[in-house]
Amino acid sequence: MVISVNQRIILKQSDDIYNDILLPLKERSQHKDKKSVYFYRIIGFNNQTEFTNKTTLLHQKLANLGNLYLYFIENIPIPFNEYLNKRINKTFSSLIWDTSVCHRSLNDTEGYVQADILCDIIESAELFPVPNAEIKVAFRIVLGEYLKKETSINTGMIKNFISKLLLWAHEYIPEFYKTKSPWNPKVIYYGDIKKHSVYFLILLSQIGCDVLYINPYSDLDYKKVDNSNRFSMLQEGKIKVKIKRSPITRIGKPKQPVNIEQLYRIVPTKGCSAVVKLKSSNDILKDIMVPLNKRSGYIGNPAPVLPVYFYRYIGINGTTKVAIDEYYNKLYQLDKSLKSRQNGFIRITDQLTMPENSEIATCRDKLEHARALLLYGTEKDFLINKVINAKILPTTNSQPLNNTIKTAFRDIMGLFDKMEPNSSISKLENFTLKIICWINKYFKFLYKEFDFKDNPKVLYYGDIKNHEVYLLIYLSKIGCDVLYVNSDIQKDDIFKQIDDKEEYTKLAQNELSKKLEKFPESERVVRKATVAYNASQEIQQFIYNGDVGLFKPWQFENSLTQPVTLRTTYDELIILWQEEARVRPEFRVVDNTVYVPNLFAKIKGTHEDLGRYWHDYRKLATYKNTHVINGVPFTEIRYNKRDLYASAFLINNSGLIDKERLYKSDFYKYGYLRTSLQEFIVDKIEELIKADIFINNNKELPLKILMTIMTMDEGILNLLEIFDYPGDVPKVVIYDGTKDVFSDEDAIIIAFLNLVGIDIVIFTPTNYNNIELKLKEELMDTHQLPSVQLDLIAPDITIKQADQNKLSSFLNNVSLKIRRKFR
Repeated sequence: MVISVNQRIILKQSDDIYNDILLPLKERSQHKDKKSVYFYRIIGFNNQTEFTNKTTLLHQKLANLGNLYLYFIENIPIPFNEYLNKRINKTFSSLIWDTSVCHRSLNDTEGYVQADILCDIIESAELFPVPNAEIKVAFRIVLGEYLKKETSINTGMIKNFISKLLLWAHEYIPEFYKTKSPWNPKVIYYGDIKKHSVYFLILLSQIGCDVLYINPYSDLDYKKVDNSNRFSMLQEGKIKVKIKRSPITRIGKPKQPVNIEQLYRIVPTKGCSAVVKLKSSNDILKDIMVPLNKRSGYIGNPAPVLPVYFYRYIGINGTTKVAIDEYYNKLYQLDKSLKSRQNGFIRITDQLTMPENSEIATCRDKLEHARALLLYGTEKDFLINKVINAKILPTTNSQPLNNTIKTAFRDIMGLFDKMEPNSSISKLENFTLKIICWINKYFKFLYKEFDFKDNPKVLYYGDIKNHEVYLLIYLSKIGCDVLYVNSDIQKDDIFKQIDDKEEYTKLAQNELSKKLEKFPESERVVRKATVAYNASQEIQQFIYNGDVGLFKPWQFENSLTQPVTLRTTYDELIILWQEEARVRPEFRVVDNTVYVPNLFAKIKGTHEDLGRYWHDYRKLATYKNTHVINGVPFTEIRYNKRDLYASAFLINNSGLIDKERLYKSDFYKYGYLRTSLQEFIVDKIEELIKADIFINNNKELPLKILMTIMTMDEGILNLLEIFDYPGDVPKVVIYDGTKDVFSDEDAIIIAFLNLVGIDIVIFTPTNYNNIELKLKEELMDTHQLPSVQLDLIAPDITIKQADQNKLSSFLNNVSLKIRRKFR
């Protein structure tokens, strides 16, 4: 759709003005003998981030057109031109405005007649900036509109208006005619605008410029001149607010537009790049040591083909001491061998530190002053182009490697854009600056030789963050062998998110998972097994693999537990109480976690037959490995307020325990326990801190949890020491026959034991609330018995049942005789 303004200029409509304005004239549909231009007012927006990003990017792209691009922010400065001012004043010094037309608007005929006269005067005085007919036509249209719109006009106003237009025209228009280009001139005006500036934008449009007037807040100033939208088209957003920071900033422009080939180019390179191919291995720890030029598929200069390895070496083959020692010895020996390579080697054992502010500032400054030789493309393409032209990537004496450095950067930006397609320009730029700083930091340690006979090596050991994965992929793409090592299988998830199809990395996963230890600083002494011992181990591994439900004692002492608290009836509770974990429903072992079906119930009230009630109580309380508690509160507090607050330094900003500090602190008393149990207890404390199960959750709760469990009763600690997860489940039976309720510390101990997987039953014959006041009720089953008993004392379970019956009979007989005597 087009709208006619005059016989020489056609306003063109666009569905995507931010892209269409970039099109060369030959790619637009044109009218014969008429120029098709865009003149849009972009008022307001629907999404501020999108508006800012698109406007900024368009401004940066248009800067490549050199003097074919004008931009103004809030104002069009009036240039100082003394010579031109004198000529204008001399030409119009004798102008006398007809007083009959003062103080009223002119109609179309009057306005354009007067405009013709004025334009003839300007032409005869040779005041137009270039001898071009379309300039005079444009002036005539603008002057005619001005004379029509002004309700009160005089000679001084006319002189002032013409002077401004001519000064602006001489300053900006001649440059448009100096260069032959596929593009017509482009003009952006951002922000509030004054009336005379609107007329100048119309003038520029009428000589063939594409014009965008952008105002996120208001269109009122423009409408004072062109209320009928005759000279421009409107694109209006729903949101209209002032934006503090303008997306149009002052930038340097080339005096001449770059040539058309440069404007389409994304990554300019000379010569060929190295072709990097990802290679497979059956033994990566061995194959990574093979020199590059000894690998199948290798081709050297001048057109290198580099078969490289990028492997994630995940998990561990065994959790015995011997297997662990051998695992770390392999890593130690690999590290030692890699250090002696001809090309460079880096080992990263801690997550990468953020670049210094000074490094970021230096890169950003170079990037801001770099030109992007690109008119089309996305934000990513534009940023890549600027990075290449800013020359902030490493350079070497090898042209193929230099080209590979650039193309690999383009690839990694493409991958980031694919994984995070909705990233803003600022987020994309921050990622770019961080990656470039890291590349420059490590590149100098990697490439010492550029003949491609052997390649650099990178060993990353430990937990890794998202952006660090992109860095490793980049280093692989410039020809490095990369090995990522982590014995904890779950830590590989971040790679699976970025490279789920293994396009950039390959996976070598061992069977078992274990928390990563510190990178070995020395070789460990390993006891070598005999043939008979190995055969025995293989048989055990076959028998005790979990598939047939057979487990050797303490097979899972280094594993974690996950409680599966069962929902049962009262009768099922009594039956399952005596069953081992392995035969209970829902028992299973997955990776390094044992899912323990445990019981957690509260029994309210009693049977009408107290004998049956005491029978059930005794049955549960006397089962082996059961800790019985008569009366609440039952937890002795072995710390004071000072200790509580002093323990705060043991919990980091993430709300997790600083294990190294804890083990060294005076509060820690569990150093004598086996190491796996110590780690198990601390892990469960962390789980409990993060669990949302307490009724009253305050800032002190994490500290209370830590100190309560660090000082818990030895009888309860013993339950953890004897817990062989697939076997008998340790138990706690609590009897509360009074109005007393559980303390916060009691609730912490109970919640902790439940999280471990221990069975817990609370007998409450009174029907009173107790544990419900501290823990959320969904954690446990509640079994309601028909009768209620107040002040009912629990029997001594250390007395045998037969003796208990005799004692009860004796006491009943004595009571009967006493009553008869006093009748």
